[in-house]
Amino acid sequence: MKINIKNIRIKSICATLFIFLFLSCNNGAVEELKKEKDSILSISNLRQGFLDIFTSFSDMITNILGIKAETKKSEIGAYFNKIADTMTLVKKKLKSEIANNENYATVKTDVDEFIKTIEKIEEGANYAAKGAEGNDPIANVAPGGDDKAGVPGDVDGLVKGIKGIVDVVLGKEGNATAGDNLDPVADSGSAGTKRTNSNTNAGQLFAKDYTDNSNPGKVAKDAIKAVGAVTGADILQAIAKGETSAAAELAKNTKGVADIPAANGATDATVAGAIALRAMAKGGKFAGPQTTPKKDVSDTVKRAAISAVTKALNTLTIAIRKTIDSGLKTIKESMKINASNTSLSIEAPATAK
Repeated sequence: MKINIKNIRIKSICATLFIFLFLSCNNGAVEELKKEKDSILSISNLRQGFLDIFTSFSDMITNILGIKAETKKSEIGAYFNKIADTMTLVKKKLKSEIANNENYATVKTDVDEFIKTIEKIEEGANYAAKGAEGNDPIANVAPGGDDKAGVPGDVDGLVKGIKGIVDVVLGKEGNATAGDNLDPVADSGSAGTKRTNSNTNAGQLFAKDYTDNSNPGKVAKDAIKAVGAVTGADILQAIAKGETSAAAELAKNTKGVADIPAANGATDATVAGAIALRAMAKGGKFAGPQTTPKKDVSDTVKRAAISAVTKALNTLTIAIRKTIDSGLKTIKESMKINASNTSLSIEAPATAK
């Protein structure tokens, strides 16, 4: 039997070449798969890193605002600066991860839109931070007597900043006119009366001179009633109506106790929004009674101010966290979809049930 050595060598070479090409192609596929997995993992890590930052961030805010009447306005400014810094960090890391990713073109639209959202939150936080400065406490209430006048403070900066954030994170949650426009039920049990520009209600806390000396307790009680009747989302929506909104106009009032136009027909959400604004605003101060009253009600007003600010900022923190988490998740999912359009599988398919 005659063996063709030459033919065997050719076949051997062909087989070797085939195996080499096969392994090379397979190696390329593995490398591509690894790149895609690494890209998705990077986004996942970025998302988790953001959540870790915001978890500790929200815990910090809760601990500060939930228990301390003496919290300074500058601490509110620090809150907004923290938001701005966090947005800058997320944006920087996101751009870095995506720029080095070969699938960037397929998720560019999602990334660009998401970065716009981040930048709006960042810009709003920077504006708000400038409106909340100073060493005065957020619950800055004039004690009465010689020190009784209310001061609006830098309300517009806060409104502009908070509106910029709320517009992109809160959606339709909350009602800017929530609650009713009545002061509290009287001790006798009779129904509350409509808030007007001149009767005794929480609107007097924003008077440029003093509150009604005859019944300061009713003013404080109405403040508690208004804040208790609404949610943090309601307060934010009332503020987000803008610099000429009912809440902003009440917070910026410069008229005396005898005539406060913005208090006329003011709803609970309007009053609560105005309380939150004046409490946070640089230089903001609530009016006190004309003479030192027999019963000091400033502690009640302070509780209303603290509650309004806490509700608003806790809701804002959660809304920002959800918005950023959702955006990062969308980008991550888009990258998975792109990978599945090839013959490579990033994750094992779910087992059919």
